[in-house]
Amino acid sequence: MRVLFDSTTVTTATTRVRISTVADKVKKIQFKARAGNVGRIFVGLSDVALAKGWELSIPLVGRPNDPLVLDFGVGKNGDGSEVLNVFWVDSDTNNQIVDWVAIVE
Repeated sequence: MRVLFDSTTVTTATTRVRISTVADKVKKIQFKARAGNVGRIFVGLSDVALAKGWELSIPLVGRPNDPLVLDFGVGKNGDGSEVLNVFWVDSDTNNQIVDWVAIVE
């Protein structure tokens, strides 16, 4: 297993961005909106869009924001079903940043 840390910027609002090209099986991934963000950010699959996907909480000055954690657990997808390893983000404001960390196999 490996741990990947990275950040993804949505440069242009309402234009989804793929967070990585990891081909490995994602065991667990956590997303968190960057503290300096002012807009809304959504996490999802290839069809993510404003109001479609999981909205990350907006950080408040001096207070941490809540992360989104997806845990696929040990032994999941052992039945040959599709493995999730491609995630996308979108924002309603330019230059919003999502930090993420993933445990991959």
